[in-house]
Amino acid sequence: MKHRISVFMMAFIALAAAPLFCVASAFAGDQQIILASDPAVSPDGKEMVFTHRGDLWKASTNGGRARRLTVHNAGDRSPRYSPDGKQLAFVSDRTGADQVFVMPVTGGSPQQLTFHSEGFTLEDWYPDGSQLLVMGNRDHFWRSSQRFFRIDADKRSAEKLLFNDYGYEGRISPDGRKMLFVREGEREWRKGYRGARAAQIWLHEFESGSFRKVVNHEAGSRTPAWATDGSGFYYCTSQGAENGARNLWYHDLNSGEDKQLTSFEDDLVTQPVISADGTTIVFRHLLDLYRWRPGQDKTPERIRLTESADDRPDDTLRRTLKEATDAAFSSDGLEVAFIAGGDLWVMETELREPVQITTTAEFESDPVFVDDGAAIILRSWKDGQSDLYRVERSDAKKYWWQNTDFQMTQLTNDAAVEFNLKLSPNGEDLAYLRERGDLWIRNLKSGESRRLVPSFSETSYDFSPDGRWLVYATMDNDFNSDIWIAPIDQSAEPVNISRHPDVEGNPVWSPDGKVVAFTGRRSDDEVDIYYVWLNREDEDLDSRDRKLSKTAEAFRKARSGKGAKASADPKKSDDPKTESNDEKESTAKKEAEQDGDKEDQKTGKLPEVVIDFEEIHRRLHKISIEDSSERGLSWSPDGKTLVFSSSVKGESGTYSVTFPDKMTPSKVTSSTGSIKSWLASPNRILWLNNGTPGVQPLSGSATSWSFSAAQETRHSVRRRAAFEEAWRTMRDRWYDNNFGNHNWDQIRRKYVDAAESSSNEDSLKYVVELMLGELNGSHLGFYPSSSASSTENDWRPVTVHPGLRFDLKFKGPGLRVKDVIPGGPAEEKNSRIEPGEIVLSINGTSVDSAMDLTTVLTGRLDQDLILRVKSKGKKPVEREVALRPTTYARVRSALYQKWQDDNRKSVERRADNIGYLHIQGMNWPSFLEFERELYDVGYGKDGLIIDVRDNGGGFTTDHLLTALTQPRHAVTVPRGGGAGYPQDRMVYATWDKPIVVMCNQNSYSNAEIFSHAIKGLGRGKLVGVPTAGGVISTGGAQIMDMGFLRLPFRGWFLKWTGEDMELNGAVPDVVIWPMPNEIPNGRDRQLGRAVQVLQQEIEEAKSKSSPTLMKVTGTPALENNDEMPLEN
Repeated sequence: MKHRISVFMMAFIALAAAPLFCVASAFAGDQQIILASDPAVSPDGKEMVFTHRGDLWKASTNGGRARRLTVHNAGDRSPRYSPDGKQLAFVSDRTGADQVFVMPVTGGSPQQLTFHSEGFTLEDWYPDGSQLLVMGNRDHFWRSSQRFFRIDADKRSAEKLLFNDYGYEGRISPDGRKMLFVREGEREWRKGYRGARAAQIWLHEFESGSFRKVVNHEAGSRTPAWATDGSGFYYCTSQGAENGARNLWYHDLNSGEDKQLTSFEDDLVTQPVISADGTTIVFRHLLDLYRWRPGQDKTPERIRLTESADDRPDDTLRRTLKEATDAAFSSDGLEVAFIAGGDLWVMETELREPVQITTTAEFESDPVFVDDGAAIILRSWKDGQSDLYRVERSDAKKYWWQNTDFQMTQLTNDAAVEFNLKLSPNGEDLAYLRERGDLWIRNLKSGESRRLVPSFSETSYDFSPDGRWLVYATMDNDFNSDIWIAPIDQSAEPVNISRHPDVEGNPVWSPDGKVVAFTGRRSDDEVDIYYVWLNREDEDLDSRDRKLSKTAEAFRKARSGKGAKASADPKKSDDPKTESNDEKESTAKKEAEQDGDKEDQKTGKLPEVVIDFEEIHRRLHKISIEDSSERGLSWSPDGKTLVFSSSVKGESGTYSVTFPDKMTPSKVTSSTGSIKSWLASPNRILWLNNGTPGVQPLSGSATSWSFSAAQETRHSVRRRAAFEEAWRTMRDRWYDNNFGNHNWDQIRRKYVDAAESSSNEDSLKYVVELMLGELNGSHLGFYPSSSASSTENDWRPVTVHPGLRFDLKFKGPGLRVKDVIPGGPAEEKNSRIEPGEIVLSINGTSVDSAMDLTTVLTGRLDQDLILRVKSKGKKPVEREVALRPTTYARVRSALYQKWQDDNRKSVERRADNIGYLHIQGMNWPSFLEFERELYDVGYGKDGLIIDVRDNGGGFTTDHLLTALTQPRHAVTVPRGGGAGYPQDRMVYATWDKPIVVMCNQNSYSNAEIFSHAIKGLGRGKLVGVPTAGGVISTGGAQIMDMGFLRLPFRGWFLKWTGEDMELNGAVPDVVIWPMPNEIPNGRDRQLGRAVQVLQQEIEEAKSKSSPTLMKVTGTPALENNDEMPLEN
């Protein structure tokens, strides 16, 4: 299939590609609004305000044309009507952080109420309209630090804490004496989750301070909305729906009964709100808002909303592109084909005026010049499917950059994704990867394609210079990657030339055919370069052999007439520039070294590749560069210089080694880039450096070919293309090829039009995540790329933290210090402040608990705070303290260590024979801390509590198990010593005494794998709450230039039951759910129970008898066998 493309038609094509989304309306030209969100209903139920395109809009609950209330570049959202219907509170990030504003419901200038740079969410109005319920992250705990606050609705005021624990979706009762709120909960768009993280609805009574869990469905319950008489509330749940459909329900607080109100058979009801008079409920289902009037409507009615065409933003996107994502160079380096903005462009390297070839909304990639530069083959998502295309100039007599018309011919036509194209040295074959990583080859003349290497993961590969072989790296089922060599004609089986249990990759074949080099991680985490001489004879030549051969060849050339003839009288010469004999021989040596290469270049002859496979994996050599990781290997055309990116002695850059004798790296440049090809004589790198094509000699300065390309497209078609690419990526790579028993093609049809008509990147994100939610999986998400390009506001005021927390009950004057943050500024010698002291003023302003402290704490982080402090005691003394403040994020980090220390002290108070440690993450720093603490907190203890609550995962389970399940096969006793085992003989510090592991609903991913393993292996008991059931190995994929998609690709299954750990959390032996207000205030019933369980385990271990250690002489090795260590 051929397509003729003219650059003069591009603007027309781009403009014609965008559809219009119109609906019948009383106003001609009005356009439909979809994905309206955050609805708020007026007290009488007749009007509503909602969020659309980052602004607030107002419309009738019957539908019709909406009117914009706010117009701002920032995002406005979460509107809430005041009880009297006259005011509208909302959240906006127009000051740089999410702040609460109020404005007249008819529109007008908003008044800012909050100023804390950590931001707020708006939850609800109090019934009398005088105050607002808000939420914000502060300094109350190291994790889940969001708290509910009460603030004044008409002025700037202090935030008043409701209770010290987390929650969200808070709703104040009509009488103002209670509140409903939600704890736990998976992401709103996830469909069908059941597990420990399912959302729970709680009731808090202000006067008594009591908490009660009122709805706790297995499928989760969220977003409560009070009935007007306070007798119950509406909420959303998927309870009873096998397919995860979420409906509107009602809970009666008196009877405790629940009743389903809507009967949607699929998709999610979200964001329900009710009018103050109770007549009207508005919610969102899938993409639209619905209205339901209790007692009046049998079924909900979709609200059809429109906006004036004048309110609709221009769909045209015009941008200037200055960075490429991929490039290919002509053989002479004078023309460049590159991808920028997803389109293919060509330019020459002097004028650098890009000519656009493709104008697809989808992205092109992997351009390759073929047929001696007569054509370009690339991968394109044109028409929504990944295929290979061949591009040719309409006028082949003109250079690429002189053409304005091009022909595009489709080469493949199937659903499989092709990528990573590479042309064979003889130019006859094109290799590429297909689907997840299968390596294929295509003959360019016949068009015949065949698979060479099957692979479930991306294969890295290179051709031999004669085009007869391929060297490649691919993963096995244990995710170990080795280097293989295989004949392209498949006449023999592939040969593994590395055979190592650690990961090797990125093989490159030297152009002279003699060496294969690759990278390998064989020592800890360090990646080094390895290489092998393919012909044993080449390897056997030592440095002197090579010098001798070159010298003999040099003499042969110099004295056989090829060099300049010597004068009859060496003292006479007609040419004052005549070379000496030494200079002749030196020149002849260089000519001899390059002669073979030049002859091959002249004749076009490809080097003959000879491979001796016998014991080839034992002939590997290592280029050792300490404390570095090499990558991006590339050979010079003569096969003598290997170039790579690395950091040598702390200096990052591009380095080279020269084969075979100069293997110490020399720095080429401080820059790094993606090497695409080379120019010979002299050797120069053609590469893409920070998005700019250029040439880099092996010595000397680089030349960059910067460009400026004007692109015109449509936002809508780009969003559709991004959605489709995200959908295809999940189709090809999601770990479950049954897609949760969904028809994945049908899922695409369900959402693709909404993606195209989404109003901005946030709306696109929501549509993509609705699609992902159909999978009911963990580790999913789509993160739009930042579109911010303004350099305004290089810094913003920040609410700083003095390193102090204050007693909220102290009435003043001043602020009484409750505690001092460990390691914070108030703990330093010159600015030390003690608990119980009183801060009277900050920067000269008197302070107390009734004022909004952001008035004195919001400013610059790099400026001191001046505190007036009154000491404790009968004769208090006032003093001035200057301290450099810190951030709330750093304070929360410091509170983690405080929490861990407090837990350790709590355990020691209960049982001095038990140690405690917490593993914050399944990462390497946390593991090293764990190994240290095994000895630190475990020293002299009989048992150990290992806490992985609130551990978000990582990769270190097997390292932890190695330390905790090391086989004990012997006991050693030195003379005069006791029983033990040499620590230096072990892999890690070990612990073989009894343990208890604590986990909870926020133990995630690898922390769940660890919990499952401890229980399944019988190593110890679990105490706490079942883990989340979120276990899939995840990676990610860039989606065009629109965003990043998380990509779970590998499932984990329990060896003893075969169960998928996804949606099957580890269930503790002892389950204890904490109540709100407990753990942040120092009451940890889970920890107390863990101590009890572990004491029982210790007693059982002590009751087991141990064999008596006997010397060969028949005498006991120990005077008292009780000195034997406890056995688990």
